[in-house]
Amino acid sequence: MGIRTIPIYLLSPTPKMGVRHLPMIQFQTIPQSIHFEHFNGLIITSKQGIIALNEISGGAWRQLPVAAIGKMTANAVEEYGGKVIYTASKAYGDILAQELATHFVNYRWLYPRPKVVVSSIAAHLRSAGIEVVEKVIYETTCVSYSEKEEPLEGAILIFSSPSIVHCFLKNFGWDSTWCAVAIGQKTAAAFPNHIIPKISPSPSIDEAIEFAKNLASY
Repeated sequence: MGIRTIPIYLLSPTPKMGVRHLPMIQFQTIPQSIHFEHFNGLIITSKQGIIALNEISGGAWRQLPVAAIGKMTANAVEEYGGKVIYTASKAYGDILAQELATHFVNYRWLYPRPKVVVSSIAAHLRSAGIEVVEKVIYETTCVSYSEKEEPLEGAILIFSSPSIVHCFLKNFGWDSTWCAVAIGQKTAAAFPNHIIPKISPSPSIDEAIEFAKNLASY
């Protein structure tokens, strides 16, 4: 008999080479008018935020500089033609808010965000006396699967957000043979007590995939 290859599933919306793709969430943009001239900068916390903002504004958002939550988001902003003026030292919303409150005291920020958020960026900025206006520009919903579509026994599953944890458990529950890899502490905290995820050493999907591959090789 040959050596069994451990399957690795990426559960986030965008597929990646070398792993199986089982997306748990989908996005719906919320159309609206935004007056970008009233602000000094944008706070962007995900690639989906830029995609939705681009759909809503036809690219008008590019007139404002962007503070990005992490390198992956900053890369997405630049990919869509935006200018990044700040990237958080660590890819967490609370850290981004702390650093913006220190370095951009006189800015009036626009924070386009999903309907549900797990960090308190706006509240932290307001408590520091920084003006920020929130706009809900998209919402996240679960993709539905049948029981027969669940991951294979013994699989390694990569979770990149708390909403993905919620949607996965809603679809499949939990098999004790699975191994969960969480990207970030907030994602790890979304699991119920009986599931102990391994935490990726970096909040990057590409690096989480490499981490999962290393786990699979043991």
